[in-house]
Amino acid sequence: MTINKCAEKLLAWYDHNHRPLPWRQKVNIYHTWVCEVMSQQTTLAVVVPKFSEFVKHLPTVYDLAACDEEKLRQLWSGLGYYARARNLKNGAKFIVEQLNGSFPQLYHEWLKIPGCGPYTASVIASICFNEKVACVDGNVVRVVSRLLALSDDVWSSSGQSAIQTHVAQMIPDVRPGDFNQAMMELGATVCRKSKPLCLLCPLQEQCQAFAHNCIEICPPKKPRHDAVDVELFALLFWRKTADTLAVANRTKGFLSNTFGFPLIPAIEASQVKKVLQSLQHLQFELPSKFSHRITHHRISGKVLVAQEVENLSITTESVAWQKLGLPQDFYWVSRSVIASKLSTALDSKVFKLFQNYQDKAS
Repeated sequence: MTINKCAEKLLAWYDHNHRPLPWRQKVNIYHTWVCEVMSQQTTLAVVVPKFSEFVKHLPTVYDLAACDEEKLRQLWSGLGYYARARNLKNGAKFIVEQLNGSFPQLYHEWLKIPGCGPYTASVIASICFNEKVACVDGNVVRVVSRLLALSDDVWSSSGQSAIQTHVAQMIPDVRPGDFNQAMMELGATVCRKSKPLCLLCPLQEQCQAFAHNCIEICPPKKPRHDAVDVELFALLFWRKTADTLAVANRTKGFLSNTFGFPLIPAIEASQVKKVLQSLQHLQFELPSKFSHRITHHRISGKVLVAQEVENLSITTESVAWQKLGLPQDFYWVSRSVIASKLSTALDSKVFKLFQNYQDKAS
């Protein structure tokens, strides 16, 4: 079977088997862009409901460009990697302010949009404008690796370039966007990482890995970066009478540019406790620890609660805040709504520990 015939067979399979995702109902440039950014490093089970809520509140690129930080955080809550949301908004502002609200049409034009990388640009250009440009994500790498029985040199720059070239050669003149989606869909639903459904695969006859019984080693496992162990204290300032907690725009560390509770390296925790005690703030550690992983960071830690006492208020101008070296941009938020304000899963874990402790204490 020729490559064009292969594409024809794949498209026929896609027409009858693709999942009815909300952004596939009709071609919409804005929707394609939003869903693509949301889907990066996030499962579809999480993305689908968040996508629907996002475009309901921000239906156009103009709405996204004008969206305030708090609303954007709320709409992105649960998706993780909040920097993606900020990049998406920056791109929207560029389109509105520099391009008068008109979306680019070509792949190389999308690369000029802030925060838009090669993969996102290729997805939009092919799906929305029928440009013959290859979209290669992890699913596509797996499909091509098995088609060609590639058991090594897949994740290097030369290996990635070879896969990109092969996909580009496979793309038909018609429906290039559907072809790219079909490749990704095949990898996600049939040519899966484990327990692939080879008997249902439309490309089984062309699959060299299937023919040579080496599917499990194609592609080889992606080299992992060594994880960095990080021990932290999450610092919760609590105004008990008003039942509000202090949250801040973090400005340093690997969670910089995210919104949540101040994070203190464990090595500095003893000094923080001394400062709080000297300032007569009631403070206690929660008995439960938390653990979390973000990219290459393995995080473990505890929650330190500093309770304000009467006539001792914490503000950015207070001695406490200055001595602790905490972010200057912070807000008091009611405990009843704070969950929707937090921008990382780590903060959500910390808040849940606090909630559980308070429920047991009461």
